[in-house]
Amino acid sequence: LDIDTEFQAVRQQEKEDIKVLNNQFVTLIEKVQSLEQQNKILTTRWNFLKDQDNSHSDSDIKAIYEQYVSKMNQEMKALNFEQENLESELAKVLSTMDAFRSKYEDEIRLCSGMEFTFMELKKDLDVSTLHRTELEVKLKGLQELLELKKTIYEQELEELLTEIKDISVVLGIDSCSRPDLGRIVEDVRAQYEALALRSWEEAEALTRRKVPDPCSPGSFGGHLLDSRREIADLNIRIQKLRSCIVSQKSQCLYLEEHIREAGEQGEGTLRDAKAKVAGLEEALQRSREHMAHLVREYQELMNIKLALDVEILTYRKLVEGEENRMETSDSSQRGPSFLHQSENASKLLIPIIPPSLQTPHSSSSS
Repeated sequence: LDIDTEFQAVRQQEKEDIKVLNNQFVTLIEKVQSLEQQNKILTTRWNFLKDQDNSHSDSDIKAIYEQYVSKMNQEMKALNFEQENLESELAKVLSTMDAFRSKYEDEIRLCSGMEFTFMELKKDLDVSTLHRTELEVKLKGLQELLELKKTIYEQELEELLTEIKDISVVLGIDSCSRPDLGRIVEDVRAQYEALALRSWEEAEALTRRKVPDPCSPGSFGGHLLDSRREIADLNIRIQKLRSCIVSQKSQCLYLEEHIREAGEQGEGTLRDAKAKVAGLEEALQRSREHMAHLVREYQELMNIKLALDVEILTYRKLVEGEENRMETSDSSQRGPSFLHQSENASKLLIPIIPPSLQTPHSSSSS
């Protein structure tokens, strides 16, 4: 069933194609008949014009032919000039496109370099930030150590003041017996100095036990001052790096914007250039087609000229033969012989004219 359906479809398509070809063939036959009628009409007109003035029509045909050839040459020169202009404009557009492409590549390389510099600066900033964090931690530890020492010294001072108060109370109690005041003062001074020395030693020992750092208070102050100086230097460097990063970011943003604008401008220019190139190629193709059409018309005119020259020569020979025959024949036989020769001339001209005169009509109808 599938094969029968396909076969019927193929047969139906063949029938439709045959109908179309028949219609085209009928149209072609009608066109050939109309061209034959035009050929007969033109042959009759040509014979009539030849009978009127042979020499004048020959010169007119040559003049018309030369005028048409000169016109075709001028059009060919104009087309060649236009082709040269289009090729020069195409070369300019291509050079402009190459310049924009090189500029765009330079901008991309510059942007890549700036991005690499930005990454290097970012690495330096990360290292500086890490160093700053370490110094801040160290400063915090030193501040805690300083606060601890202050607390220890304050506690020792309070203990010393408490002991001194106790001694003074003891002295107040003992003063009721009225001993030797000078000796008592010397004893109290000696006891106080011994107590102060012992308290100092105990405070140092306690400090050493609480803080295992062997540094002295003077060295703590020096380290603290050095740390502060280093922190200040790092803050200055960080501010400089931040300002440099901000400037680099702004420069990168400017370069990115500039690259984006250059890319958009380059793409627009490239699109315009491609459109111009397409238009120029289309115009060049049209010019080539027009030139080929002119060359074909020129060749057709040359064929027509050759056919007309042959026809003119044949007609001239027939006319000369007729004149010679008319001179030798009687006056009563001139009319029929002339008509007979003109019919022979028309019979000779008809097979020569159709290929020469059929081409312009066919080209004009197409």
